[in-house]
Amino acid sequence: MKNLLKQALFLCFVIMLSACTPESMQNDSLSETVEVENFQLTEFCSNQDPTTRVVNNGTVTFDLLVTNADGTFLAELPNILSNTTTSWASFPEGDIVFSLTSNDPSVSDTDVVLKMGTCMVYEIEVDSNNQIVSFTSTSI
Repeated sequence: MKNLLKQALFLCFVIMLSACTPESMQNDSLSETVEVENFQLTEFCSNQDPTTRVVNNGTVTFDLLVTNADGTFLAELPNILSNTTTSWASFPEGDIVFSLTSNDPSVSDTDVVLKMGTCMVYEIEVDSNNQIVSFTSTSI
């Protein structure tokens, strides 16, 4: 009888272990990590609007205006100081115009046009010469 009780406890323990599933491991396979210019964005994307941000390694302040191909305002990141990185701004998908401007007359304004879909990011990097050095978006 004493061994029967031990066997019953062991059997219950084995049943409990076999009923456990590594669910968190399964969910991790749905996540995707994308490295965007030394930045890791980890998230599960489900039809989320595209996003953008600016990494200003330049020497002047910039403004970013995001519009669609028709010129409709979608998002704005104003007063981006040198040596700063903005937070992410989202906007609807489509043909998007990213206008990076500065009040400094020695710096040329730049427009980048990209087709942006859901679950896409565009990190705009400005180098030390106040020029955009990134012209492609990334899907997450």
